[in-house]
Amino acid sequence: MLRFRFILVAAALLTAAPVIAGAQGAAAPAAKSSSSGKLTAVPFRAGTILSAEISRQKPSFDVESEFDKPAIDNPAWIELIVKLDNGRSLSRFDYELIGQEGNYTCFAVAEGADGYSVDPDKWIIKKPHQLKYYRLLFPVKQSEINAARNGLLPVTLKMKLYDTTLAPAQLQVRVMPEGQSFTRVSSIRPEGLCNMTYQEAFQSGR
Repeated sequence: MLRFRFILVAAALLTAAPVIAGAQGAAAPAAKSSSSGKLTAVPFRAGTILSAEISRQKPSFDVESEFDKPAIDNPAWIELIVKLDNGRSLSRFDYELIGQEGNYTCFAVAEGADGYSVDPDKWIIKKPHQLKYYRLLFPVKQSEINAARNGLLPVTLKMKLYDTTLAPAQLQVRVMPEGQSFTRVSSIRPEGLCNMTYQEAFQSGR
């Protein structure tokens, strides 16, 4: 089974490689700031990060497998909601997240409000829609929540498979209140909610 999984991963990487490699020299998108001066939409290599949250609540999965599980036992979860630039693709193999307590590989990606899945057909989003948002999920150590300060956790999103001249994206992840899951995609504003605490994003009368 491990050998079969390795073959599937290798095939997925080879499928994603031409799209990723062909976009090495593209310029980063413009950043957006709130009235308070916070960078609420953070450019990254394939588009723009509009929201970043950490929660102890496991998000919904349509398909799970005992042979494809997070490397971390009892993880917390970080979810990024992004808008992709025209011509870009997204896969679970593209990025890693550098937190305060370790480095973390993306575990799953999803379109819009769809549930996450470890089905190999869902590992790569080859033809994203310009009007839709996409989600990246990272299992992380529970201790990352304790490393947050004033409701925000500094992280870096780094390209995993290929070298690029663009700097990694640096941002702060919003700590969700205890017992609360991630914000619905439909609640994410076009100007973004990055680098904002839960109170700033949802309880400040914005």
